[in-house]
Amino acid sequence: MLNDDHIYGGFDLTFIDINIHPLDAKNTLIDRLPPLGSHHVNTKIEFIPGGNGFNLCRTLASLGRKVTYVGATSIFFERLVSEHEIPLQIESIKDAKVNFTSILNLYDGEVQFNSVKNNLSPSHLTPELVSIYRNSKLKPVSNIALNSSSIEWISSLILCLADPNHEYIFDTQADLDSKLHLIQNTSFEGMLFIDPSDISNFGRLDDFIKILKSVGTMKGEKYLSVNKNEMLTLRNHLNKTSQEIATILNIPIILHTSEIVKLYGKERYELQTKKIKDKKTFVGAGDCFNGAFLHQMFNSNSIEDSLKFAIESASFLVKTGQYPSEQDY
Repeated sequence: MLNDDHIYGGFDLTFIDINIHPLDAKNTLIDRLPPLGSHHVNTKIEFIPGGNGFNLCRTLASLGRKVTYVGATSIFFERLVSEHEIPLQIESIKDAKVNFTSILNLYDGEVQFNSVKNNLSPSHLTPELVSIYRNSKLKPVSNIALNSSSIEWISSLILCLADPNHEYIFDTQADLDSKLHLIQNTSFEGMLFIDPSDISNFGRLDDFIKILKSVGTMKGEKYLSVNKNEMLTLRNHLNKTSQEIATILNIPIILHTSEIVKLYGKERYELQTKKIKDKKTFVGAGDCFNGAFLHQMFNSNSIEDSLKFAIESASFLVKTGQYPSEQDY
């Protein structure tokens, strides 16, 4: 039975973000890189807990939900969570380690340099984690390209929904086709939410698409959320339009960019984003968008209203550098 009062998220790589904010004389993010060899004086550096899954959990918690982040942890990571007064709990994935990301913030976006020292694989799954994933109303899948064993990891996670007691869940040698055969045409409760992160250089994109097609046969609520580059990667790889891809996969696709938000699927929406003059950060904006969308969907709001709320929330983060709370609306 699902736990409707408490949301479990994460289930992907954990990061500590080293945010680098090069500022101009007006304390505004610069719009281009300084020339090589120069010394940029107005620079702010901060350490914050991060990662796609963590930022999404942080958004849900800031909006007032009871949330547990499931992922790697460390003394430094938990200290940062405490220092930033992030109101969520942490469920540690045993033997998983925290990674680091250096993020260069610019006026119109950010560049990330990920140092991935540890990955997640089926060997990290335990009966307790299987139970948590099955019983949470949110079943997240994210950070596909950063995890070298992501195909094995996420296919095992999704297999948890199809058969929690099957030997393949804990079989580190089980092949992908065997897992997908067991996944197809099964059903699940809650929402399966897939945020692949940057897949433009992912060497196992065909395998990921095979997983998506199998998920498309499952009966249950699911969404694939992508940014402009991720959508372009899928379009170029499959040689299809965005709507055609949503139809082929049988999964509604949410495209979120700084200019526009679109939903492709049986329902279709197109919404304009907000124009922001003074920008504090882009880090976590996409995750904040996703978390705010989920928050409203869990409140039984319409898809269109949930997308509108997600736009407002992501805009708030970009403008203020803070995650939105219930008091901000």
